[in-house]
Amino acid sequence: MRYIPWITTVLLALLTTHATAAPHHYPQVRPPPESEIPRLVIYFQTTHDDQGRPISMLPLVTVRHIALTHLIVCSLHVHKDGIVHLNDYPPSHPMFKTLWKETEIMRESGVKVMGMVGGAAAGSFTKDTLDSDDDKTFKHYYRQLAEVIRKYKLQGLDIDVEQPMSQEGINRLILRLRIDFGVDFIITLAPVASGLTSSNGGLSGFNYQLLEEEYGGLIDFYNAQFYNGFGSMHSTAHFDKTVAAGWDPTKIVIGQLTDRGTSAHVSLNSTIMQLREKLGAVGGIMGWEYFNSDPGGISAPWEWAQAMTKILRPGLVPDIKITRDTAIELTKAWVKSAQPAAAVLCANVGGAVNQACAASALTPNVDYMAMVNA
Repeated sequence: MRYIPWITTVLLALLTTHATAAPHHYPQVRPPPESEIPRLVIYFQTTHDDQGRPISMLPLVTVRHIALTHLIVCSLHVHKDGIVHLNDYPPSHPMFKTLWKETEIMRESGVKVMGMVGGAAAGSFTKDTLDSDDDKTFKHYYRQLAEVIRKYKLQGLDIDVEQPMSQEGINRLILRLRIDFGVDFIITLAPVASGLTSSNGGLSGFNYQLLEEEYGGLIDFYNAQFYNGFGSMHSTAHFDKTVAAGWDPTKIVIGQLTDRGTSAHVSLNSTIMQLREKLGAVGGIMGWEYFNSDPGGISAPWEWAQAMTKILRPGLVPDIKITRDTAIELTKAWVKSAQPAAAVLCANVGGAVNQACAASALTPNVDYMAMVNA
């Protein structure tokens, strides 16, 4: 989002001084630029293939006819008596060298790179961690999360609460993020679509309508899950119901599963066209997740983003430059990311066979040099 420079200072000062004031007294963040709506958002959770080789996200900005706006790296998990993990390992693990190097390129291309905390794995939002009634406990685990955001230069955080959390707890987390990271930091939530119109927020336990009423000025948008029985885009009915309940249609990004075949694209396109005709604009489309997206599947997952760009954002493709030096750095990072899996794969062979195994396992499956254009 874009803001005039002085508003950051004003917002932080007021939030810090009036932390106990009524939420509607907080300065409201400005609307996103017109060029950002409708948004195209993709979650990037599966970071390696079944042989332990890093999966590249760069085709999302190097392949033609893709106009991605946000990429969400996930899933960050907060562990009681432990440290934050990215999926099953600390974010600093060598296997993520490629991931973090490539996010630098994504940011340079204009894509907003965010993190996601929570998801289906329990633990991040319990009374022992981020929903603790004890402020000292909350600060301990929040500090870990904030350190990850800063270290890897994440431009926002998606809060995916899929376990019961208190209204006070979600309010506190959002407020603290806004105080610490300023108005340019992107804060989103990922409710199931039905949770937007129910008092208990579906899987989350708190009331999203109340959250939006009181703290909506601090929240950029919602990645609503219109799938798995919690919502559907086979027609406009569920989105119509959401808007009728008072939601701003440009603040709702329509979440879809990416591995449901090309027939789903045709249906979605028809529904989006109808919604835009009625409402003028919608918040965009979100895809869960990248690595096996149709129609290309595992071999060409970026084709889903091409299809969504045709539906949402034709003509808004970013211009990215990759130098030879950058390509060399990316190749080195890929090798480092693949080394942990290669060590396991080749552990039980020796001599020349081991060398051949290692050489094969450490040969990048993405040609970074072919991406050089500057």
